[in-house]
Amino acid sequence: MMPSMGWTRRIVAIALVCWLAGCSEFSRHRFGGVRRSADAEEGPPKSAPALAIGKPPAVVNPGIDPNVKPATFVPDLNPPPIDPNAQGLQHPLRVLYERASRRHATMDSYIFRFKRREVVQGKKTPEEVMQVKVRCDPYSVYIKCLVGEGKDREVIYVQGKNNNKMQVLLSPNDFGSSFIKRQSIAPDDPLVRSKSRYPITETGLGMMIDHFGRQVVGIEKGDPLAGTVKYLGQLERPEFTAKVEAVYQAVPAGNDPTLPKGGHRWWFFDAGSGLPVLRITHDATGEVEYYLHDHIQAVRLDDVDFNPDRTWRK
Repeated sequence: MMPSMGWTRRIVAIALVCWLAGCSEFSRHRFGGVRRSADAEEGPPKSAPALAIGKPPAVVNPGIDPNVKPATFVPDLNPPPIDPNAQGLQHPLRVLYERASRRHATMDSYIFRFKRREVVQGKKTPEEVMQVKVRCDPYSVYIKCLVGEGKDREVIYVQGKNNNKMQVLLSPNDFGSSFIKRQSIAPDDPLVRSKSRYPITETGLGMMIDHFGRQVVGIEKGDPLAGTVKYLGQLERPEFTAKVEAVYQAVPAGNDPTLPKGGHRWWFFDAGSGLPVLRITHDATGEVEYYLHDHIQAVRLDDVDFNPDRTWRK
């Protein structure tokens, strides 16, 4: 006997919620946990290697389509370092923001590998690795989980399409996937929002740049809610092979709804492209956000890349 649609939708919603939180309590198979990066549970980030995006780890295939044609985007591989003491130069935070914003404006669409760890409602989630495709206009997102308990789950969201709902292709490991393979769910569904730090509508480098820009404006206006922000110069990070531009922010309570009691945040920008590539956030309990963007490629993406009927056609 087939399950009722209400019961089926409930199962699918719960399965999706768990993935968006980076953890699936209802998976048929647990993978024994994903090996965490060397900096997991570390204290505040220390000087260590940076972003010259090298070869991807042998154990992860970012799944980039070799037929995708690169856009006419030529990064400056030898940019001059930012000198905060140079006369007539804008504040280094403003320089970082405007440089990232200008570079992102040249990228109509792009793909990258996304690695994340989060704490959601006090619960730590396992590390996940995903392939992400983003198109700026209309805003479109494609996500495929490459490593983690939601491996092979795919999500497509296109602003203004599909009733503004996410289209979800369930992982073979998802509970309920034997009954239904694909489902629609709103990004602001209460179950989803209660289990994830950020909705799919905040995916991509542009949202990260805008967030940083708001902090810069707050500092320039002397807004106490902006907290204390300090440019740290070029530092080494273990994720990268070249130095990255680093910024530290003391986040006061009231600045960020995901940090109700405030916290500490570190922003890292690729010294070559100017793009934000890593953000780490701590509260009083330790690390609550780790978002790494690497293997960034400006490519041409069109409607087909975000059409679930074409993408998931068998």
